Amino acid sequence: MATPKGSAGYTIIGDKSAEFYKNPIAFANWRMEEYGSRVFLSRLLNKPTVFIGSINGVKELTGEKNAHFDMGYRAFLQPIFGDNIMFDVPTEAARLHRVIHLMYGAQTIPSIHNLIQKLTKKHFTSLHKSQCVSVYNVFKRFATELSLALFLGLDADEHPEITESIIALTTTHWHGIISIPLSLRVSMFTSTFSRALEAKGKLLEIIHERLAHIQDGSLLEQMTQAGFQTTAEMEQHTLLFTSALVPKALASMMTSFVLATGGPDKKALRRQASSESECLRHILLEVERLWPPFLGGRRIANRECVIDGYKIPKDHAVVYITHAAHRDPTVFSHPETFRPERWSERGSDASLLFTYGGGARSCVGTALMKTSIETVCKYLVDHYDWSVPAGQDLSYKWLPVSRPKEKPVACFKTRHPSGEPMTANSVNHS
Repeated sequence: MATPKGSAGYTIIGDKSAEFYKNPIAFANWRMEEYGSRVFLSRLLNKPTVFIGSINGVKELTGEKNAHFDMGYRAFLQPIFGDNIMFDVPTEAARLHRVIHLMYGAQTIPSIHNLIQKLTKKHFTSLHKSQCVSVYNVFKRFATELSLALFLGLDADEHPEITESIIALTTTHWHGIISIPLSLRVSMFTSTFSRALEAKGKLLEIIHERLAHIQDGSLLEQMTQAGFQTTAEMEQHTLLFTSALVPKALASMMTSFVLATGGPDKKALRRQASSESECLRHILLEVERLWPPFLGGRRIANRECVIDGYKIPKDHAVVYITHAAHRDPTVFSHPETFRPERWSERGSDASLLFTYGGGARSCVGTALMKTSIETVCKYLVDHYDWSVPAGQDLSYKWLPVSRPKEKPVACFKTRHPSGEPMTANSVNHS
């Protein structure tokens, strides 16, 4: 076994957190090139940390070696989200995974597909009526209303005031994730973290009220029957589900899809995606590969072990970089190139992707996320052609959820039944 190249440096003065958070991709890429290895050692959050950017390494970490690691988020995110599946020990996480799967696993998709289609039509039938559309904002609004409908039984059209109130609270709550956890309140100053905790309390009050008045036959009824051990446990997970996390991830993926497939040079690809479901799935896999919404994951080694041939000492942190693993040149040829056809050659082997995590800790809502994204993207390729105006900064920020630094706009035109974009003449003759 080998020792990871690099150095953890000295406590505090050797910490590289500021450099990492400024540009995590540049941080990882420079070191992988410098050390000639996709596994390296540094210091992050003042803890010796092994970074993993290889497919084999991430597979081992999230798969067969999963029990050798504890989740590494509790100290940072537990105050914001409360106790939930993200922070529990493996046995409890496995129990909660089974509970949540009963509500939102693949077997439940047929029962909620009508809701997804309804909201898709609501939000995307009029894209052509604006000269250009801020796609990230439109996608995030769709995903937010979907989350509130699924997890709180809330129809945004029937209850606009409470919807806007919840959105404002989830925004304040989210800002606490990226703030310094300084819980300080004085007459003239309230820290972002303190405001986030206040928003969390108000959201839990709303959640408690909504779950106390569930109607028979509603989508929420299955939540009460899924097997949560306590009401508090159910409410804490509802807080996670209705947070800004899910809408931002969905909006990130759909925005990347529009950017990757826009313009006249991608017209044939959009037509093929409209007529062939397999082509659309391959495009979405390639979008997942190149632009995953989450940078990666963090673990803490609870024993000494070996990952991808490298020794990981007990109590070291391990961070896997999804962006890097998805560009592992030993697995993906031309890793920086958008090539949906590579998934035809691979037989759609999604096990090579870690967009939704991997192994026992993978996202239990993967089927719901994928179905929502595919439904929206299928609607877009069926009904529109679009272009992405030049001159926009389409470079990405990667934390806490990836998206273009400047929210991009796209211009949509409706498709003629023949497959051509609608023009004034075609409208007049139809």
